[in-house]
Amino acid sequence: MSTSPPLNDKSPSTQQDVDSMASAALVPAASPFFLRPDNVDTLAHSDGFTILRHHLAEHYHYKFCCRHSAADPEALEHWLVIRDILHALLVPVVELFDRACGVAHAVTHATKLEDLEYAFTGQSRSAFVWIQCFLSAEKERDWCYTRGCPACVVQHSLDSDFTIRLLYAACLLSDVHYPFTIEGPTLPSFMFFLESVKTAVEQDVLFGEGFLERMQPKAIVTRDGIEELIHQCLELDVVLSQPSSPDGMTPASSAPPSPVVGPCGGTPGIKIKRSRMARKQMSLQLEEAEWVECMMKQVWETLQPVIDTAMLPTQSLDAVAVLKAEPVVAVNELPPE
Repeated sequence: MSTSPPLNDKSPSTQQDVDSMASAALVPAASPFFLRPDNVDTLAHSDGFTILRHHLAEHYHYKFCCRHSAADPEALEHWLVIRDILHALLVPVVELFDRACGVAHAVTHATKLEDLEYAFTGQSRSAFVWIQCFLSAEKERDWCYTRGCPACVVQHSLDSDFTIRLLYAACLLSDVHYPFTIEGPTLPSFMFFLESVKTAVEQDVLFGEGFLERMQPKAIVTRDGIEELIHQCLELDVVLSQPSSPDGMTPASSAPPSPVVGPCGGTPGIKIKRSRMARKQMSLQLEEAEWVECMMKQVWETLQPVIDTAMLPTQSLDAVAVLKAEPVVAVNELPPE
């Protein structure tokens, strides 16, 4: 006897239903970041963002992976828009870090990467070290440059609390005007994207609600540190670019050679141009040497045995008193001739 399927049986009845279910299983959900119509309108009227999109469309040839390419065209276009926003936010941070590395190397002449941080102080050093650790992973640098499948790049934004922290800080930095901003089309402020980040994080199964509230103070600290890093790089650039003296030589290099100690073999010495930073370091070394000499002198005087003046003979004391008195000029008159 044949039995009919139960009424609540939702098994596919046609091959089309099977294909539809397979596609739904293979194609992931849309981008976790949503844009309001007014946000889209802001981006559309931004000349800087339009130029960036044309540049990426022309030079970025990264295709969607097989996992995301089955999505509908509208979803693919949304992935691309979010990818371009990430590019506008993250690439300046990486380029700033690379520039800071160059400035730090010029200042410290460090041979190890971990020594570059000593060129900076305070919050800027903390931000430099944090970005250095973050970008030490090649996948994170690729994410900042939005390399690879656009959809995978967007999804990687929620990969860890570090990626969320950097993305949040980059949004805050997009609203800051810097003195070195060049003339011409500029990118818009991406402060509106913070709402998209907040929604995406709260809806994420790993992070959920409450995570962003705990992460925000860290992102603000990162933002402040990056701002300070920018200003310190500008200050160090000024120091490195300034000539050491008006005639291009330091006083030491332009001074005449010593008549006591001359160059070996009679060949003239090479005049070395010292930078302002080098002169400042030399001044600090001289101050340190003077301080050490003063301390050694005090220690030496402390260790000397105290001479009891009562044991000295009176004649010796008188002699000392005579020596300390004003000089006396003796005049012997010549007898008259």
